[in-house]
Amino acid sequence: MSLVLYSSSSESDNNDDDDNQRNNIKRFKPQLPPVNIQLENEIDLFEKNFQIKNNDRTRLFPHERGNWSLTIYAYVECSSHLDTMIDDLIEIFNNENENWKRLIELHISLSKTFPIRFHHIESIRKGLQYELSISMIKFSTRIENVTILNNEDESTSFLVFTLDQDRQFSKLVEIIDKILHEHRYPCYYENPCFHISFAYSIDKNRQEKLPSDWKDKCLSILKQYQCQPSATTIIIDDIRLKAGKRIYQLTKTS
Repeated sequence: MSLVLYSSSSESDNNDDDDNQRNNIKRFKPQLPPVNIQLENEIDLFEKNFQIKNNDRTRLFPHERGNWSLTIYAYVECSSHLDTMIDDLIEIFNNENENWKRLIELHISLSKTFPIRFHHIESIRKGLQYELSISMIKFSTRIENVTILNNEDESTSFLVFTLDQDRQFSKLVEIIDKILHEHRYPCYYENPCFHISFAYSIDKNRQEKLPSDWKDKCLSILKQYQCQPSATTIIIDDIRLKAGKRIYQLTKTS
């Protein structure tokens, strides 16, 4: 059976009409895939959930076309008791005419923040996911104290919780450093202070504005919440990689 029906001689008068009709039919045009291709294991999270409401902090390195900002961290679930304790702590500083702003999401940094080429993201993600799947053991850490840390260029100060379980965190960093080193990216700091940042300030001379007894006041609040394990105990089982505005979950939470 023929795939094309040819007109008979009696239908020759309609040939012009048929040709015009065929010319009016839109031909199929292959289309390129969309630019924003979702990479494997990408979860629906955005930068605004990871950082701060107002983009008033300075970049640690200049933006360059084709580079993505990458960091690896442990996600911290904020319980209602921890949430309330953070508000109480920030109130100590803001009552003294300070301008400390709360961070939206809590996390524990396990790598530096550094620029990366886009085509390296998936290779690093797969390497980390494999290594963590065979080496990482779920553990818990406790909040020990409250202190103030500055970023590398000292443009921003952070109110932070210092943590115990340095040995467990160091094992995680060893796994992460191994993969980053293989891709020729920087490893983490030597002798890092593992911590959770919960507020920041970019005010000038902010150290001079601190109340003289701020350490004692913070310690007093911590003691008040020690009877609430959900306020001071943090479960570490959710490791994530953030590249630009995309976030990838490297380990599964229970």
